[in-house]
Amino acid sequence: MRKRGITGLLYIFNLTLLLWLMGTAVSYGQDVSFSQYYTNPLYLNPAFAGTIGAPRIALQYRNQWQQFDGAYTSYSAAFDAPVKKLQGGLGVYLLNDAQASQMLNSFQLNVAYSVKVRLNEDYFFHGGIQVGYAENTLKTNELVFADNMENNGGIPGSSAEVFTDPKFSYLDYSFGLLIYSKKVFGGLTIHHLTEPDLSFSEDNSYDRKLPRKYSLHAGARLPVFRHGHLHKKFDISPQLILQKQGVSEQVNYGMFATKNGFTGGAWFRQNFGIKYDAVILLVGYTTPWMQLTYSYDWTVSGLAGQTGGTSEISLAFVLNKRRDGGRLPFFVPYEERFGGQ
Repeated sequence: MRKRGITGLLYIFNLTLLLWLMGTAVSYGQDVSFSQYYTNPLYLNPAFAGTIGAPRIALQYRNQWQQFDGAYTSYSAAFDAPVKKLQGGLGVYLLNDAQASQMLNSFQLNVAYSVKVRLNEDYFFHGGIQVGYAENTLKTNELVFADNMENNGGIPGSSAEVFTDPKFSYLDYSFGLLIYSKKVFGGLTIHHLTEPDLSFSEDNSYDRKLPRKYSLHAGARLPVFRHGHLHKKFDISPQLILQKQGVSEQVNYGMFATKNGFTGGAWFRQNFGIKYDAVILLVGYTTPWMQLTYSYDWTVSGLAGQTGGTSEISLAFVLNKRRDGGRLPFFVPYEERFGGQ
């Protein structure tokens, strides 16, 4: 039964990819969905550029549905830093997403700028904009169509001819807002403002636009004290992210605890109803200069037991001492005393 389930899922995966590429029905693109949103915050919201008050490098790798060889693999690398003369921060990130053993590949280069405003003693506001270049590539020579199987290996006029160009590129635009203090943060992002066309063909009979993605996120980092003492036992961090992109909708929520730099916790991912997709287990370690995190998505939907789950690992570095006021709750190392430095 397991083997038949995997075979059927692989068939559905290939068929869905093929239908999307050929445009035989209305289709919608969808962004990569990382489980560790805040280890590469620029991908979530361009307003995060420069927010921790020091140059930062963030690296991330995601292997989705490990049961299948090369189903979805995603890599990202980001750099951001505060720029005093611009009264904000600058950031750049690269993203490469490969599907179906790299038959379909998507590459992105994005540049973000955020402006910083101090609202009061405790709270800061960032407004960010992002401009990106994206390139999609399809290896048509590795695709097999039904008419390729006729007449001992192929006939003239293969279905592959519907692909006008196996490579195309487009410009992309996004913006975001962020409010935060040392304890709480929240933001709003809208990606793909112009909804760029994703078609490999010049045929405009079908809707192949990349829909706008709306993201709302919030969280906190709260100290838990021993009764009657000033010393903390640990920190807890509840977090929530809601996203909608075309027909796709997603809610991520969870909590993790941090003590002496060690972090552990769990997230849940579901749609806007009660249909659960995965439980995300997370462990990590943070110092004043580094953050290492590993997470595993345990699938609990109808695909449970068929995908092999999803592994994600991230590594971030802070390259200089952080300035006053440039600290976010999800990146502050453990502090033994409340309000300590």
